[in-house]
Amino acid sequence: MSPRRRSETFRLAVGLAATGTLAVAGGRLAGEPVDWWLLVSLAVTAILALEFPLHINISAKVSVATAVFFAAVLLLPVWQAAAIVGGLQAVDIGLAAFRKVRATREKPPLRAIGINIVFNGGQAYFAALAAGAVLAAGHVSARGGLTGPQDVLVLVAAAVSMYWVNVFMVAIAVALATARSPLALFFETQRLVYVQFASLYLVGVLAAFGAVRWPWIPVFSIIPGVLVYHSLKQRIELRQDAMRAMERMADEVDRRDPYTFQHSQRVAIYAHAISRKLGLTAAEIDVVELAAKVHDIGKIRIPDSILLKPAKLTAGERRVMETHPRLGFDILRQFSEYAKVLDLVLSHHERYDGLGYPNGTVGRRLLLIAQVIPVADSLDAMTSARAYRAAKSWESAMDELRRGAGTQWNPQVVDAALAVLAQEERAEARPPAQAVVTA
Repeated sequence: MSPRRRSETFRLAVGLAATGTLAVAGGRLAGEPVDWWLLVSLAVTAILALEFPLHINISAKVSVATAVFFAAVLLLPVWQAAAIVGGLQAVDIGLAAFRKVRATREKPPLRAIGINIVFNGGQAYFAALAAGAVLAAGHVSARGGLTGPQDVLVLVAAAVSMYWVNVFMVAIAVALATARSPLALFFETQRLVYVQFASLYLVGVLAAFGAVRWPWIPVFSIIPGVLVYHSLKQRIELRQDAMRAMERMADEVDRRDPYTFQHSQRVAIYAHAISRKLGLTAAEIDVVELAAKVHDIGKIRIPDSILLKPAKLTAGERRVMETHPRLGFDILRQFSEYAKVLDLVLSHHERYDGLGYPNGTVGRRLLLIAQVIPVADSLDAMTSARAYRAAKSWESAMDELRRGAGTQWNPQVVDAALAVLAQEERAEARPPAQAVVTA
């Protein structure tokens, strides 16, 4: 089973497991008292908060709804809280998908949308259930108040449980798709925002205890939540600014050589189109495109005497040039946002038959997403002029891809490239709108 299929299977299993446990607990859920004013207050606040998410990275997002969801766990019976939290999260994902399809007017990827809905709803449901179980075991709730320091510890344990289950499930799904450690992904993602997350849980606690007396108070909890939101937004924007700076640096690498101007941007366009044809998930497509934009960043450390040489390189110069994938890996590893693309940058000159560089890795042993950029990169290289050779025609480049399928490049990736690019001129290839898998 491919990594992408493993990830899809896991996400679908989470959603189905949540639905199954909710169905089994239906009797207990029906028997729990319903405070409709409180439910409406929580639902309205959560919906407002979910409308303004912040993207931590290309595969996860957070919102002030975290505070509202924790307040729901503190105020409502366990199964009722889990059902409300999971349901609201699922509805939000469905509405976001509907708006995106309507805006892009593309045929909706129903399978991917369905899996995202059930997974996000399921992981939010299990996170709320875990927090509720901790509170129930410690006999702590907003309605019962706090009776001592031990109750505060139970509150902290419940918040940690909800946070861990929610975020770690997302990390597992991404890890399965990219063959990376879920723990590494978890810590790389969350070290940026853990203080803001803790603040959101504190807001949720204050809103819950206030709602015991005033059921409408959760609506006003969005005010301190907004302050946390802006703090989080500033941190994320700083990180995104760093990413944009890195991409501009990659563009400058291309500008050093007039023959490779905008090379990385074109490779990103081709890689995006090929990835869509291969049926990669939205998150995987984003990873491939991001890697393509910075795949040659290591060339910034290659001397001009080699990089700009108006003739073929000597054997020694070629060895220096072939260090640029590893140099790019070393540059990007300092930025957690690029953690998912490191392997793609390192392997963008590996070959399917194992005769590439820098490691001579047999391409068929690489993830499929790591075999897209080599095709896109080669296509642009062949159709761009160099000082020592003319550019190939588009048709000749397509023929070269056909001849190299199974030796230099993955045949499946070549077939996808031929299907989407064979009849296109480079200027006509445009990346379709992107989608984001939410946390």
